[in-house]
Amino acid sequence: MSYDKKYRKRAIEYHLEGNSTRATAKIFGISTSTLHKWLKQYRETGELKRKYRLYKTVLNEADLLSYLESNPDAYQWEIGKHFGCHQSVVSRSLKRFEITRKKR
Repeated sequence: MSYDKKYRKRAIEYHLEGNSTRATAKIFGISTSTLHKWLKQYRETGELKRKYRLYKTVLNEADLLSYLESNPDAYQWEIGKHFGCHQSVVSRSLKRFEITRKKR
């Protein structure tokens, strides 16, 4: 869930007024780890804008087949590391291209 920038700012200001992390988190209904992330971002950048992550979501079938031929025993996380994506992207790509990893 993404919180509004003004809401984040209010929580940070409340904490910086001298209130504890636990009390601030309880009043604003967030976890302490979320508050710590917001504080870290505010101290490093001075802003509280949302982070947008760009993940590779599709793999090229030819590249994937080529890699699998040269690395037949590679785990999905290793394939993902090679292509710069998450293991779930590899799993979905294998399913979409109807490539089975079963050893026969």
